[in-house]
Amino acid sequence: MNLIDEAKLRSMCLPEGFVLELPAGTLVTPLAREYSAARHIVLRFQPSTGKQSPPQRPAGMPQTKPEHMTHLNAHTLVAKTHPQIAFRGKLDTLRALLLQTELSAPERARHRLEECHTLIGEILTAEVTGTPLPPPTLFGLDDAQLRETTHHVEEAFGISHPLPSAEMGAFPVALNYLRTQVREAELSAMHAFTDKDGELTRADILRSMNRLSSAVYILFLEAVTGREV
Repeated sequence: MNLIDEAKLRSMCLPEGFVLELPAGTLVTPLAREYSAARHIVLRFQPSTGKQSPPQRPAGMPQTKPEHMTHLNAHTLVAKTHPQIAFRGKLDTLRALLLQTELSAPERARHRLEECHTLIGEILTAEVTGTPLPPPTLFGLDDAQLRETTHHVEEAFGISHPLPSAEMGAFPVALNYLRTQVREAELSAMHAFTDKDGELTRADILRSMNRLSSAVYILFLEAVTGREV
């Protein structure tokens, strides 16, 4: 029986989003599962019929990885300052901030923050794997409705765009900070996915980042006004 532990996974230097095929019956230790989940590595077990080969290092993968470099994908090493790696870091920060914001959130808002968390995971997966990202839907609002709601605040919430203040309370202030960090991540995406001719290479990711910003702003407005869309 094959055994996969945390040390073996680490030694394989797999990039985020990688799908690792494992022979049927492979034993994966709890720490290895935690590591794979944290790195968004998918452990896929092969069917039990037929002779299975042990997991192999992806083609082109070096035996050791320089400390100043990381994997852009399964076959490409880049400096940790690479724009796409910087964008992944921003997404990781957003996930942490979402969890922190949930601590002061009422139940309904917590569920909506979890929707945002799911979207970030989808954006990350699409970026790492190079797969297309469909237009997002959040809070029952489609792509166009998310955009329109934040462009017509008075119609949706009965107020003009509010100026954030400490008097609003801890949760609205936390949402406002989260919104600014989504904007920072969106700018990072612009740097990562604009080619030398100024053309977007991943307009789908930029669209989803913009709608994520809209969604967090909607949550902020709901928290301030007590009205829900």
